[in-house]
Order: sequence, then C-alpha cells, then structure tokens
Amino acid sequence: MSEFGSHPESGFFRRLADFTRGPEGRPSRFATRLRKRLVVGFLVAFPLVVTVFFALFLFDLLDRWFRPVARHYFGFPIPGIGAALSLLGLYLLGLLATNVLGGRILSFFERRIARIPLLSPIYQGARQVTEALQARETYQFRKVVLVRFPHNDVRSLGFVTREIDRPSRFADEASLLVFVPTTPNPTSGFLISVRKRDVTELNIPVEAGVKLVISGGLVVPDQLLSPLPPATDNPTQG
Repeated sequence: MSEFGSHPESGFFRRLADFTRGPEGRPSRFATRLRKRLVVGFLVAFPLVVTVFFALFLFDLLDRWFRPVARHYFGFPIPGIGAALSLLGLYLLGLLATNVLGGRILSFFERRIARIPLLSPIYQGARQVTEALQARETYQFRKVVLVRFPHNDVRSLGFVTREIDRPSRFADEASLLVFVPTTPNPTSGFLISVRKRDVTELNIPVEAGVKLVISGGLVVPDQLLSPLPPATDNPTQG
C-alpha cells in the first residue's frame, strides 16, 4: 500500500479503491459492490481501449499511406513498413530542424504557412500545444507558488525563476521573480516581482504545476485539495 503514496501517478487508482468502499471505509452490500466494480472496470478500461484503438488506427493509417511504396519496390505489402518509414522520416526531420540550414528552411516554410488564411490558425494552434508540452524542459523553474495577482483578491499559480535574498531594484527586501503562466499554454504569461513574505509556496513538483496549468485545473495534485493544518496556517503569528 505504501507504493501508492510514493508514486506521483497512483492517485487515480487510489481514488478508485476508495470509491468501492462504503461510508467511512465500511464494506458495502454485494449489489452495490458489483455495480461499483463494474464502474471502476469501465474507468480503468476506457483510457486503455482509447490508447490501443488510436495506436492501431495510426499504425493502419501509416501502413496504407506507404503500401504503394512497398508494392513498387518489393511487389507485395509489408506489414509495419509504414510505421518504420514514418519513424525514419521523423528522425530525418529532427535532424533537419537541429541543423542551422535546416532550421532556416523550416522557418521559411513556417512563414509561408502563416500567410494561408485557413491553414494558419490550425498550424498555430498545434504549435502552441507542442510548445506547452515542451515547457517542462525549456523552463528551469525552481518551485511552484501562489501569488496575489492580478490583484489582492485573486491568487494565481506561478513559478519562481529567481530568488533575490537582499534588497534590490525589484523590492526593498528579499524578493522573488515569479513567472505567472497562461493556460493552457504556459509558454506565455507575466513576469512579476513579489516580496518573499507575500508568496505562498506549494510543496508540489514543478512538473505537477505545469500539468495543472496545461489542464486548466483539471489535473490537481491531491495534496493541494486537502485543508492546511491550523498550526501552519499563519506561522508568523505567535
């Protein structure tokens, strides 16, 4: 049971186990247990079935695209040749994108796509999704915090990018530079300066904070949903 708590992705199955129990953890009736376990079985099977269905659909789609190539060179279709050629194409595209000349060529075509009325919003939307997924690798965030932004009655989630432990041009005391991202694309946002004592630190990994932003609040770490203990609610009071 301790392995559930140590793994960051195990909260889903732990909540399913709690769902099958009766009030206050008491065993429920047989009919109720049967119904709940059917529901839990569906909840577990649904993402697996969707993933397998999508993988098979993608595999078959790639094979159909490259089937004429296999027939032309080998005289008969080869199962899996589409997936293999697609992986090779992705590798060559990545090799091209990381080359100086290749990057310029891709930027040229990107600017041309941006001028096409119907294709431009589709490309830009897909580009924002890839940038959002890449955010966890491109940003060296230190910790996840809550700040009073854009005004005192609202608290926004932010990522500390720099800690300044002395008075500076940003504040007359210790302060933090905090990046407050937009959702669902955390690659854009606001960089604000906040006094250190005005920041509430959230004890969650930076990756969990990025997931929280990308999901628009749908994926919330369990520890953020539990109330704060009274003893630590305001440590400055004594």
